[in-house]
Amino acid sequence: MDSFIGTLSIARGEVILTRCDLAASRYLLRDVPGAQVVARYRKDGRRASADVMGSYSKEGDRNVLTVAEFLDYQPGKSCHLSDALDALAFADAPSTKGTPADERAGGGHATPAVLVGHYYLMGVMETGSELLLRPDGQFDWALSYGALDQEAQGMWHVERDEVVLVASAPSAQKPLYSYLSTAPWDEETEDERRRYQRSAMEAAIRTRCPIFPEPFVSATPLTTADNAPAPSATILQKRAATALRAANAARTDAELLAARLMSDGPPIRAKPAALQVRQALSDWQNARALAIEAARAAGLPEPTLADPTLPAACTMPAADAAEGGTTRPSPGVAIRIFDPASDRPARNLPVTLHFANGTKEKLVTGRSGFAFAPRGATTKAVSVTVHTEAPISGDMTITFAPLQHGIVRIGFDRQQLMARPFDTLRLRIAGTALFIEGAKGRYERQL
Repeated sequence: MDSFIGTLSIARGEVILTRCDLAASRYLLRDVPGAQVVARYRKDGRRASADVMGSYSKEGDRNVLTVAEFLDYQPGKSCHLSDALDALAFADAPSTKGTPADERAGGGHATPAVLVGHYYLMGVMETGSELLLRPDGQFDWALSYGALDQEAQGMWHVERDEVVLVASAPSAQKPLYSYLSTAPWDEETEDERRRYQRSAMEAAIRTRCPIFPEPFVSATPLTTADNAPAPSATILQKRAATALRAANAARTDAELLAARLMSDGPPIRAKPAALQVRQALSDWQNARALAIEAARAAGLPEPTLADPTLPAACTMPAADAAEGGTTRPSPGVAIRIFDPASDRPARNLPVTLHFANGTKEKLVTGRSGFAFAPRGATTKAVSVTVHTEAPISGDMTITFAPLQHGIVRIGFDRQQLMARPFDTLRLRIAGTALFIEGAKGRYERQL
């Protein structure tokens, strides 16, 4: 699972996430088995902004996210970074005289004042890219291809018939990781610890019980042709009853197949029967969606359809399972690693927490950049070692005042960890377009 921040909308009956970045990448959203967050949003249908937690996959030329939950859901709001950049570019466009880009212009070619603007990549399949040439000689560039997102900033100038982009390098003087502060344990951290533990439980269950399906195709809502008479109430009610029976039958099939598979014992991942269970669970999801839609069409209450009862080894924990039977555990030690400039967390980062008595605990940061020491530690934490592999390889140990309870906030320089997509990129000026030398595609300005 990863975080994808963007704007939710519905297009042709599908729930779409448009990311809040220059590339404005679009993703088709589907629920994970047992979840209803996408289905609930489809009922509402209003544009909204959200931090979508999901796993990425590719279906043909489409990006797909299998969604576990929406975080920071804000109905009626949207993020349109590209629109903001457009407005900024054109608002600043008249004041181009005397800028650094003007000073570098030469020959009888287009001047920077003419070139300033917001460009989109055209002529390249399955790739989104945008370029903003600012009047002060700076640029913003972004590219999205599948799960790959790249970005660069720097300075631009004109050499003869080319726009030259020179990407800025991160400062070598800044430390990659640095101690920021220590904060007391709070409610937000306690809630994050619960999510962290639940995610760990779910990952362990998926590992030992590989029956959960890949992204499934949501049921298509029932529709009537424009020239066809509307079905009678009796027909709609019969359809709802039939769909409900089919959903109950699909749930029973999934339960029986899952029980039979798990009773055989490990190893089960490669067994053809595991694929049958995945398909059965997908069929159940689809049948439930159809039953709900049919009940709605008939004006009936939405049916209550419980999830299939799976073997204990495959049962996801309840929402409060991470509490271990207590209502409010005592505070512990948490490490949070994030980029202070953007507030973006460092996810899936291996760390080693060191204690005053010489013991160590190997941890991995979660989706919000948190890593949590096990409960019940009787000695204080004194330092943390962060392990980095790419693009910078090595370990860095950060010490802090001995801590029994609280949050250690570690900052990291995100720019150093992002491999620059290019040092210099040359774009040939041809009329109002900018062509990529030696590659397909051109950047065209949107007016």
